[in-house]
Amino acid sequence: MKLLRNSMDTPLEKKVAEYCTEHALFLPGTAVLVALSGGGDSVGLLHILMQLRKTFGITLEAAHLNHSLRGTESDEDERFCRELCEQWKIPLTVKRLALGEIAGKNDSIETTAREERRSFLKLTMKERGLTVVATGHTLGDQAETILQRIFRGTGPTGLQGMTPSSASTVRPLLCATRTDIRTYLARNRVRFREDSTNEDTRFFRNRIRHELIPLLRESFSPAITELLSRMAELSRIQESFVEGQAREAFERCCIHADSHKILLDNRVFMGYHKVLRQRMVRHCLETLEGVGRDTDMDEVERVLRLVEGAHGVCDIASGIRCEVDNNVAAFVMPVVRYDPIPLNLKGDTVIPLDGGIITAGNSTGGAEVDGRNSVLVTPGVTSRYGILTVGLTRRGERMNPHGKQKPVKIRELLSVVSLPVIIRDTVPVIRAGGVAVWIPGIRSSELLRLSNKRYDEQSGGKHGSLILTFRNGLEWHPPK
Repeated sequence: MKLLRNSMDTPLEKKVAEYCTEHALFLPGTAVLVALSGGGDSVGLLHILMQLRKTFGITLEAAHLNHSLRGTESDEDERFCRELCEQWKIPLTVKRLALGEIAGKNDSIETTAREERRSFLKLTMKERGLTVVATGHTLGDQAETILQRIFRGTGPTGLQGMTPSSASTVRPLLCATRTDIRTYLARNRVRFREDSTNEDTRFFRNRIRHELIPLLRESFSPAITELLSRMAELSRIQESFVEGQAREAFERCCIHADSHKILLDNRVFMGYHKVLRQRMVRHCLETLEGVGRDTDMDEVERVLRLVEGAHGVCDIASGIRCEVDNNVAAFVMPVVRYDPIPLNLKGDTVIPLDGGIITAGNSTGGAEVDGRNSVLVTPGVTSRYGILTVGLTRRGERMNPHGKQKPVKIRELLSVVSLPVIIRDTVPVIRAGGVAVWIPGIRSSELLRLSNKRYDEQSGGKHGSLILTFRNGLEWHPPK
């Protein structure tokens, strides 16, 4: 392989440099992890970035994942990447998956391999203290992505294709064709590997690459790849504006949002144009499952039909469930139950499932509590019933609500305050021993009031008591 030059003197390097500058892909000091498969695009990317690293003030490392899907061919790819990075003095991280590890999973091999690669790159970036992952996606990949999404019935968002940057990933070669890169590599006498599976038209994306795009190029437009890329760029500009409108609408609709559940005011939601309603639904799904979620319009339309009907439940892929009732649209991830956790009586207790934070502190005798987000617990409560813990609601569990003389089932109490059925299993309960004394953000028990009253009469004050306060969790107020 030819030794690297130190100057930026080829048209492709200049084009990539201008593209990176236009889209602000690299700030000075950016530590870049190049996703290196050994194929022409990723090798070309690494070579180009080595020429541009002084221009942008960046540092480079590479990462290679051996999927072990092609036997000795996969091993040869790994060996090639190791030798290349050693010659070019680029730090390389390699991971080898066990034979059959991908093929044994439920999803398609393509999907599983992509997710394994994404996880590996994300973890490597974090462990190595790097800033972004750079991938070798080209104009051709962009065209294939758009066509693939069209066949799946994508909406306007999908027509953006791949953006120059997203989250911690940058795509510096979206301005270049595969021909540009192959010509560049040949000129610089840089070798690369060919993946035999890229020719296998049993894979849908390969059929688009080897059959559909050549047909479109020959019979409809020689510049089909560039035209699809131009459409993606125009869509991206328009999407940026509409997404801003959707974010503002979401903020007005949102009652509560965390990584396990999102609650929207359905009446406010229905007041927006359908375009914004679609965006808000997609935002809810992607917030819960992650930005990398591949949301399609069929899922969005299912949820919209449910919301427009103002009542009902539907299950979405990956376990997300949506319920509409009492003017609330709730999106919830599956609940993973956990054992009760003893409260930290000298500080914070983080409640699992984004349930919030309970802070314990000593009472000074004049503190005010509201029974919803703060309560007073006297020493008599814990000495009589047991230590304070937090856990999920239990089937059939009862509590005496503040101001009531008889215990009621907690689920009935949650129904009275119109808490959506779908999230009642996620509600945290504070117990003294096995006795429910407080539902943070909702209501406290009469037991606390009576205990506080007796203790106050006996001690002449509340010294020695604990104040528990609740924050960063669901503070429930039914929509009016």
